[in-house]
Amino acid sequence: MASAEVIHRYREFTPPSGETDYDLLDLPLDGARPEVHLKAEVLRTDVVRDGLLALGEILSSDLRRQASDRADYLAHLLRKGKRATQAVWEAQKAFLATQYGEATQQEAPLDPLFSVDEHGVSIEVFSRDESTYARLHLKADSAYQAESFTAGTSHLSLTPPLLQALTSIRAHRSVILNGYSSAAGTTKTVRVPYRWLRAFGQVQAASTLPAERVHLAPVDLYNVLLSLSLRKAKTAPRALRYELVPGQTPRLVLEPWEQVLNASGSPYQGQAPQVVRTWGRQRLNLLGRLLPHAKAVDIYLLGAGLPAFYVLDMESASLTLALSGWTDSGWAGIATFDLLAPGNGDEVLAKRIVKHAAERPSTLDTLAETLRQPRQTIRQALLRELLKGTLVHDIASGLFHYRPLLAQPLELDRLRYRDTREEQAHRLLATENQVQLTRIHDLGLEGTTIDGEVQDRQAHRHYQTSFTLDREGRTVKASCTCHDFRRAGLKQGPCPHMIALRLRYAREQAALEQARETADGRRLIRAETRTLTRRQGETVLSYRISLDERQVLLHWGHDPRTSRQQRLLFNRAEEARDAYFARLDRLAKQGFIDASAA
Repeated sequence: MASAEVIHRYREFTPPSGETDYDLLDLPLDGARPEVHLKAEVLRTDVVRDGLLALGEILSSDLRRQASDRADYLAHLLRKGKRATQAVWEAQKAFLATQYGEATQQEAPLDPLFSVDEHGVSIEVFSRDESTYARLHLKADSAYQAESFTAGTSHLSLTPPLLQALTSIRAHRSVILNGYSSAAGTTKTVRVPYRWLRAFGQVQAASTLPAERVHLAPVDLYNVLLSLSLRKAKTAPRALRYELVPGQTPRLVLEPWEQVLNASGSPYQGQAPQVVRTWGRQRLNLLGRLLPHAKAVDIYLLGAGLPAFYVLDMESASLTLALSGWTDSGWAGIATFDLLAPGNGDEVLAKRIVKHAAERPSTLDTLAETLRQPRQTIRQALLRELLKGTLVHDIASGLFHYRPLLAQPLELDRLRYRDTREEQAHRLLATENQVQLTRIHDLGLEGTTIDGEVQDRQAHRHYQTSFTLDREGRTVKASCTCHDFRRAGLKQGPCPHMIALRLRYAREQAALEQARETADGRRLIRAETRTLTRRQGETVLSYRISLDERQVLLHWGHDPRTSRQQRLLFNRAEEARDAYFARLDRLAKQGFIDASAA
């Protein structure tokens, strides 16, 4: 796996001695990067302490499935006298140590990023499993009072001894924050996978997408965490669903129990009712430590499969938490971020943008006006710099800040694809009609099956590919006639042909969703299914309406197992389509929410 070699140099951490009237909080910064330092008196000890502890939990979080430890079982076999097994096991261990031992020990995510300027301190972390990003911003003159500082960006050694020292800090004692980089210290070299760096940039790029903003009170998020702690979901789906109706307070629904929590924040200010389903709700427990300090919670919902951003306003500080919607970006990351890929931009313009952001953080509109360039051109350049790690985007303020991820800029070509399989899939899609959808079968509650054909003209091969997505967007079944799948199945991940078909499906669904908002686009639709819901108290009335050429099929009721159905046949496909959209419009006027894309 390709990786970038990064050198860190940290001095030894010094814990607080407890012999003075104040606690000296030592923050070892990376001496291998340009000098950065901060010496300040902490004004909000509780917020700084809990914020750093929360970042430590996020940095170490890894929800990927861990391989089982078979040491106890092998020891049992040895006690039974099976010496042949010991020889085989020793040979296996030697082989694995030779092939993977060194890479496993050295491959790791980047240490937290520590940035200082006149406005405050920002610390960023990204979890090992590529699923959780967080940015803690401590405001100058509010969270701390700086005695001296050198602006810039470095890495912070957030080690267990430092986290342990944080737990002993109390709010009634004065705390002096002392962070500086030193040329002397222990040097370590880590190999950061380009896959991890790419996912880090993708989360940043996703924050620039249009989002639905939901305002909650901290107690609303506390009620979610409390409800999740009291029970465990044993069946899918396991989502946190937001039901948004203009003029009404948001409703938070926990699946699969359909437990409704009415928010106590301000009413939803959107233009149309909608349902947004988010995943990774257990990771919200990472916010539990900071909820007592929060004054408000803003949630930015980007859409199905895309990250959800939670912004906690703690007055003197803020925390932005992004949940990517998957663990270890595989299938979902491939499909959802395909449309975020930037094109070949103007390098001169990119340098001007970076220089402007370094002088003064700016919004997209400000950059377009200042540099006198079209908004879309500026956005494409920003996407490139976000993926390269040159800039960081604050979703709450919309400002782009200069923040180099590494000492040397990353090469965009190395970050364009997750691996060689995804690169091959994009090569297949680059040639017209090489990847085609042949059948999309809606399975209702079980998900959707997508069948397709992939013609690799360069290799003179033809493949039949299929996969099934469940209601959580996961691939539960897949098949392909290629050699890779026949040899290893899905043990090594999806083959290039599955990835290409998934991308084709995602692109066509996005194009169809955009086209159906226009009269000309609706004329092209001959088959689709939409689900609409309306909540009245604790009961939910659902309509599932399907268009298939000359027929319209309706299912409605409070329970899918006892729902009523009706089939309408028409002489022409145009008549069926008009009746289908007329019924959708009528239900929307009656207060039904389109939950199809949730």
